Amino acid sequence: MSINGVTADNVFNGKTTSQVESSRFTLNTGQSSAAGGDTQTNTSAYDSAGQAIATPPVETMQELRVNASMYDASQGSKAGAHIEATTRSGTNQFHGGVYEYVQNTMFNAAPFFRNASTAISAHDKVPALHYNRPGATIGGPIFKNKLFFFGAFQDIQDFDALNGTKTANVPLHLTDDRSAQGLVNMLQADLGATVTASQINPAALALFSAKVGGNYLIPSAQLTNLAQAQQLGYDVFLQAPASFIAHQAVADLDYLINSKDRLSQKYIYQNSPSAAPFGGGSTLGFPKAIKTGTQTGSLDNIVILTPSLTWEQKAGVNRQYNYSSTGQAVTATSLGIDAFGTPQFPALSVSTVDSHLLKSFSVGPSGNFANTGFYQNMGSASSSLNWLKGRHTVTAGFNVEHYQLNIVNNTDNTPTVSFPTLTALMTGNVNANGTNVFIGPTNRYFRVNQIGGYVQDNIRLVSNLTVNVGVRYDFDGPLTEKYGRLANFHPDAYQYNSSTDTIAATGLVVAGNNQTIGTSGVSDSTLNGRQWGFGPRIGIVWSPSQLKNVVIRTGFGMFYDRGEYFSELSPGAGAGVNGPFGVTVAAPFVQQVVGTSQGTLSQPFLGATIPPTVTNQTLFAGLVPNKAQIITGAKTYTFSGYDPANVLPYTENWSLDVQWQPVNSMQLSLGYVGNHGQHEVLPIPFNQPGIATPSNPLNGETTSYGFNVIPSIEPLKTYDGGNTDLRTPYLGFNNNSALYKAEGVSNYSALQFGLRKRLSHGLQITAAYTWSHTLDMQSGLGLFFNGNDPFNLHNSYATSSYDRTHVAIMQYHYDLPNAVRGSSGLGRLTNGWSLNGVTVFQSGQPYGGIDYSGAVGGVYYANFVEILDPVMPLKPGITPQQATLQGTTGINANNPVLNGNDFYVPQIPVGTPGVPCTTVNGTETCDTLETAFGATGRNTFRGPFQERFDVSAVKVTRITERVSMRLQADVLNLFNHPSFDVPNNSATQYSVTNGVPTVRALTSSFGLIQHTLGGPRTVQLGLHVDF
Repeated sequence: MSINGVTADNVFNGKTTSQVESSRFTLNTGQSSAAGGDTQTNTSAYDSAGQAIATPPVETMQELRVNASMYDASQGSKAGAHIEATTRSGTNQFHGGVYEYVQNTMFNAAPFFRNASTAISAHDKVPALHYNRPGATIGGPIFKNKLFFFGAFQDIQDFDALNGTKTANVPLHLTDDRSAQGLVNMLQADLGATVTASQINPAALALFSAKVGGNYLIPSAQLTNLAQAQQLGYDVFLQAPASFIAHQAVADLDYLINSKDRLSQKYIYQNSPSAAPFGGGSTLGFPKAIKTGTQTGSLDNIVILTPSLTWEQKAGVNRQYNYSSTGQAVTATSLGIDAFGTPQFPALSVSTVDSHLLKSFSVGPSGNFANTGFYQNMGSASSSLNWLKGRHTVTAGFNVEHYQLNIVNNTDNTPTVSFPTLTALMTGNVNANGTNVFIGPTNRYFRVNQIGGYVQDNIRLVSNLTVNVGVRYDFDGPLTEKYGRLANFHPDAYQYNSSTDTIAATGLVVAGNNQTIGTSGVSDSTLNGRQWGFGPRIGIVWSPSQLKNVVIRTGFGMFYDRGEYFSELSPGAGAGVNGPFGVTVAAPFVQQVVGTSQGTLSQPFLGATIPPTVTNQTLFAGLVPNKAQIITGAKTYTFSGYDPANVLPYTENWSLDVQWQPVNSMQLSLGYVGNHGQHEVLPIPFNQPGIATPSNPLNGETTSYGFNVIPSIEPLKTYDGGNTDLRTPYLGFNNNSALYKAEGVSNYSALQFGLRKRLSHGLQITAAYTWSHTLDMQSGLGLFFNGNDPFNLHNSYATSSYDRTHVAIMQYHYDLPNAVRGSSGLGRLTNGWSLNGVTVFQSGQPYGGIDYSGAVGGVYYANFVEILDPVMPLKPGITPQQATLQGTTGINANNPVLNGNDFYVPQIPVGTPGVPCTTVNGTETCDTLETAFGATGRNTFRGPFQERFDVSAVKVTRITERVSMRLQADVLNLFNHPSFDVPNNSATQYSVTNGVPTVRALTSSFGLIQHTLGGPRTVQLGLHVDF
């Protein structure tokens, strides 16, 4: 996407859009649950990256051009449609207007699940909304026929309760009795824990007694009926105001130097801060604010050198920023929590808050997401030459871009403190592995250069046959860091000497421009793979002379795409360095202080010491433990990065379509579009443990276990569970370590039908239908490997997560006949009405069941599955159709969609090589709780079918010859029909205590639909006065 000729991409995570629910603001591209299951913002800088893209008001747009051809080399640095937005310019006549859009609670319907929830009062069923969007435009001449201007301003004010709601889970018996004895009674009732009042930690007592705005920081249960709470997935509903305010401006100048030389300047300003009452935890008191904005400026000069030669050059700058911060109503100090003296409230989490609901609970900020963001500056320049010679139109050009991506992470003073159960929090036993704080430089300053060049010839061979041939070169330069704070892993350089238990070479390297611990001979980017490529393009357009008004088009193109983004440098989860900003707190540049077994809520880091700063390669290598250290439980080194050997991903695209114009006002089209992707970037867990057997020992291990079911024959409890850390290919590295490797493939095939009816007899229609199938090994840029065994990628090749088999869209406009002739007062009232509408029908999203608890792949990852999305397998002989209780239409959200009884835990059968067994008194006893991967692939189910009708009624009244007024009423989701999301597909079938798993039954909410996509019926009123 480009805006006024300036590329709008970012090298943070590549996202250029943000999900929009109805017309309400939303800041993410993912899905997170809110009250009643409506998909809403999680105010994550990672997810809301697209919000920093300039989005000029519709009233300022001159042209929105979409190039979906497969053969234009002038664009096409990436596959897929290329969108170019251009804002308006001034003319010799003054023109402009003022407008206002409003939305209000009184016009809207209640969201589906809010309406059904008994925890929400009738008064609050329709979330409060106060939305205003005033704006103005003006353009005209500064000097007639010479210098023109255009300017616009728009302001958005959105105060929206829907984005200020959240559900949470607290113990069902938590009441307003917050005395020590009251909490003791709650622990007994909800967790079966027997403790005394004197055992309650003082900080825990203060935490549960703290109030915000007159209410308890940790609220009492609102739903005390267990069955109801299990079905809804929560027992507390919270609500507070949320706001979104945007200021936008456009300023354009056009200078006609002479009849052959034109210079245009365009500028867009956008500042759109938002505030949400929930930062990262389950409670109020820790509001999160996001500062988001952009500035885009460009210069465009077009010179006609000769009647057949035109030269255009462009230069532009773009600044995007997106920073989220979390406030705190209470401080750590005020509650008696001492974490190295920081006043910042920690990110507190409890894995199991209630033995009935089996849900987690959190308080405070979101750990190392709490105060993070990015600031990107980009400068670009391009030049193109267009030469017309006989039958040839030759175009050649180049572009250069320089990016500065500055990552800001102010989380070094925000501790993360976790507890396995609420009882542990109350009595003061932290989960040492989940308790940490970071010390060191957590900001990063990345730099990227990109270059492109192309040449193409559009040849008109005969009057009805044109061929376009071109080639494009793209160099998508790798990331470098200003101070060399960039590490990578070279697998081929790793060396382990088993006879001396010495890691002779870790394979870890540091960017060559690091002045302290840079690795000799390593580039500043640490990459050595080819980051460039040549892409040929060809297109043919033929109009058969024997067929009237028929055009046949076909084309082929090869498109390279950027592979490396900042977010790929971070581990998916675990070890305290997870998430898209995880790399900024990773060793060797930042030291992690972890909790201890003596730690309590009052002193989470009691007895902990700060590791030394890594100032040389020896200290860096010391972060990777050897076998002896691993046996004693030493923490393994978690690494994630972009494979240094990667080459650029690319796609091969082809198309064939036929266009027919049966009458002057109508065009029909039928076509086929295909795509094959190569070198798709996948997060590969390169250190997944192998299976050790007596005939295939691994690092001295002859059995394989992730748990400690039989301690006598499963004595090891390595950092990542069982003997997993001793069975890895690269001893000393965490088994959840990942390299983003360019190893994936994808395919797309589509049959497309289109109808376009130009305006005639007052009616205009554009309709399209696509029947398609998309397959890949990973859908989109993710932090987790979406599938089962990453060492067998073929098993992960399946329907894409964003595949939509059927998509039908119709847009229409109808001018109602004038009821009264002439321009009388009655005519002005009754004439000038029109209807506009958009109707969408589409298949639901594919999905599958997922279990991270160790019930799938436990022999490899124990219950620390932090890099995979392990697929829950169906029982042998059960098909996806048999496991589906409802179809994709006519859904009853009160009944489950999936039959949980058709899934199973893939426990490894006794007798399988590597399964630990022992014989006691002549009886063989084996570990029967180790789990492997199942045979069910990813995305085997299909979500509910979705439909939506949006309509607008418009009334245009001409006040004078130059002034007109337009009134409009937009009704979004006219029939208030809910589009359901996929059902609850996440399970926790294992509960692991001291290395021993217990099989859990699936919760009653598994397979139930709990979320919707899109919003309920919403009405927007608008008024325009134009001149």
